[in-house]
Amino acid sequence: MVIYRNVATVMAATLLLQVAVGALGVALPLAMNAAAWSALSIGAVVAGYSAGFMAGAFTAPRIIRSIGHIRAYAAYAGGGAALTLALALDSDFTWWLLARFGFGVCAAGIFAVAESWIADATPSERRGTVISMYQILGRAGLILGPFLIAIPGLVLGDSFVIAGIFLSLALIPIVFTRRGEPSLPTGETVSPLRLLSIAPATAAAVFIAGVVNSGTLAFVPIWAETLNPEAAAGAAALVMAVIYAVAMLAQWPAGWVSDRIDRRLVIAALAAASALFAIVLAVLLNPGLAGGAVLAGLWGAASLSYYAVGIAHAADRSRVEDLPAIASGTLLVWAAGSVIGPILAGIAYAGPLGARGLFLFAAVFSAILAAAMMWRRTVRAPVAQEEREPFLYLTATSAELAEIEAPEDSADEADEADESPAGAPAPEPRP
Repeated sequence: MVIYRNVATVMAATLLLQVAVGALGVALPLAMNAAAWSALSIGAVVAGYSAGFMAGAFTAPRIIRSIGHIRAYAAYAGGGAALTLALALDSDFTWWLLARFGFGVCAAGIFAVAESWIADATPSERRGTVISMYQILGRAGLILGPFLIAIPGLVLGDSFVIAGIFLSLALIPIVFTRRGEPSLPTGETVSPLRLLSIAPATAAAVFIAGVVNSGTLAFVPIWAETLNPEAAAGAAALVMAVIYAVAMLAQWPAGWVSDRIDRRLVIAALAAASALFAIVLAVLLNPGLAGGAVLAGLWGAASLSYYAVGIAHAADRSRVEDLPAIASGTLLVWAAGSVIGPILAGIAYAGPLGARGLFLFAAVFSAILAAAMMWRRTVRAPVAQEEREPFLYLTATSAELAEIEAPEDSADEADEADESPAGAPAPEPRP
């Protein structure tokens, strides 16, 4: 119970943060579309967030080492709230691009603090349960957040104020904690080239996940408006919530299967299913709100599930102690794809096919990934069953949580940290 009390503050803060992120994921595209922005401009603003996230992933460990977890979290969350509130001041393209870039930097820092805190506070034998709780709460925030913009009488500009309020509230659990700060991060990462040599299938999977998911989700709320124009914001919120909810449910059976067969085959199957449902959406462009939500949810179940399977594949190919660095490298590869994806999706959406072009874009890249996974199976044999690491549900923020095993005495050290006086530093992790 001590363990859960110590991480409860971080989980509460993360829930509030993800509510804000979920609301912004719908409000931003709808606001830009309402302002008659071009699809390419919308994609560029979404890509700006991903570029900021990449920059933040590089710099966060250094900043956390310099000022500590609590001060870093306060700075990142305060900066993220200010940049979100600033969106309500003007709808200028450059202003929003810079604001979203800055928010991406802050978001990467917030996740780095939260996840290193959880990884440090939780002994290895309980980490799977705690991480699962953390991921579920994060997804719950993404599911609940979109509905904030569907409140009757709310204008889109007010959505930025509401998101800013939730980001500000996320400060409270952290700054009021009495627990000693976690051990400082090492900041070790694996370059994309080294990741490509260790696990090419993982590099391909996380890159395509960034391209397809970030690009498609940037425009899904705009498409969802057409499913029920009388309640456009509510339709967009419902579709996005269904995507995140079904994807969360699908992650567990995908991971269970990947523990028993070649993970590349699971990635190929998920990518093929993603391509199939994207094609169906392109053909049945307006199947009604209920039909659109179901089809979008099935697409999300496939497309948002293979990132974690790719991380597990990299874990199978590397030493356990190298996994946090491997996860940091995959995070950078994913972020690179997330910068490119929204721009390509914007080009597709701006073309003569409109929303059909968006879903065909998703289908083509997903099909390429499925084919690449099948080709890799002919080049390199799968990892033997007894040498595999158990699947752990990790999202595209979870570099620190990848430390899924530790020396046997790490649990004792964590328990000692829990019983230490408030403000006392946690023990340094052993090599």
